[in-house]
Amino acid sequence: MITLVNLDFSYPRASRSALAGISAVIPAGIHLLVGENGAGKTTLLHLLAGLMSPRSGEVLIDGIPAASQRPSEMGRAFLLEENMALPARSIRQFAKIHSRFYPSFSQELFDSNLLSFGLTGHEKLQNLSLGNRKKAQLAYALALGTELLLLDEPTNGLDIQSKETLRRILASQTRDDQTIIVSTHNVGEFRHLYDGIVAIRRGELLLAATAAEISDALSFRTLPSPDTTALYGELRIGAFPSILKAEPDDDPTDIDWELLYKSLLSPQRASILETIKSRQK
Repeated sequence: MITLVNLDFSYPRASRSALAGISAVIPAGIHLLVGENGAGKTTLLHLLAGLMSPRSGEVLIDGIPAASQRPSEMGRAFLLEENMALPARSIRQFAKIHSRFYPSFSQELFDSNLLSFGLTGHEKLQNLSLGNRKKAQLAYALALGTELLLLDEPTNGLDIQSKETLRRILASQTRDDQTIIVSTHNVGEFRHLYDGIVAIRRGELLLAATAAEISDALSFRTLPSPDTTALYGELRIGAFPSILKAEPDDDPTDIDWELLYKSLLSPQRASILETIKSRQK
């Protein structure tokens, strides 16, 4: 479980804080991290990975500071950054050197992931296309078995088949005690896998909620015409995807994560947040 307590971070000579006053609890599961460009997503990922220390507040992984840098703790989290360069000839060579610091690494899963992505792992990384290099990195990162895995734009460069392969691997290999945070602008990529969302805007937390909390509070429906009772809605090719307050006798609906994120950036944001937070325990 990830706990953020009054988290603040500023870069030197910056005119405002990159992150300010963020408090949230992120349980195990796969969570969507969203925010516009410059919102602070990458900063948050680096703080979660223990690569930077907060100016004030805390980032805790199961009660232990992420930036403790204790050898026994550093193998608990891994951040796969977008366009990350690995100092090795091949992904297998990198894994041979790097995986010794991660006790949960599975060679069996690594081999299986490479096979699923159509790679041997012996390909020269510098000669691979962007998509194949990303597949090699994902095959390794997903085999580490870390308690916290942070994926920054993991589908960039992947073709449709590779995205589906990644979805299958995430669905089949994510453990019940594992937390995976996916930072992406392609909000719908893993729409059936997300267990929660963390949304930030201009360095401040908009929402941290589980899928169960959102489904308990909101109903996502596609309507033939606008509904004046909807909290938020928009026009999409002749239909009106809408967010309404969930009634006690409503059946849960699939969460439209893209629609939810758009609503959080809209003038209707306050009513959406109030409705969700009123149902959070």
